[in-house]
Amino acid sequence: MIKIYKKSIRIDSLGSNPRLQSTGQNNWSNLLSIPAMVAGAILGTVVFSAFFALLLIPVAIIGIRGWWLLRKLKNAQVDGQSLEAEYTVVSDTSKTPKSD
Repeated sequence: MIKIYKKSIRIDSLGSNPRLQSTGQNNWSNLLSIPAMVAGAILGTVVFSAFFALLLIPVAIIGIRGWWLLRKLKNAQVDGQSLEAEYTVVSDTSKTPKSD
């Protein structure tokens, strides 16, 4: 629905500045526009916060999963460099150490 607002300008014969005549409906529009803008700002903030939270949750899950995989990969590389084996020490008693 389109509303057309009518404003009339009255110019004095004295040559003073033109004044805007306001109607009662215009005053109500001005008074109601302030709470409407405040409500719009609050609603916009809530919608943006909800969208940001919905976007942040999957990004956090992917980030934690990537960190976990990198940590497992680093631990696997450290363990891969060491050798595990069983051994037996055999001493040769025929050789005696030389003393200086």
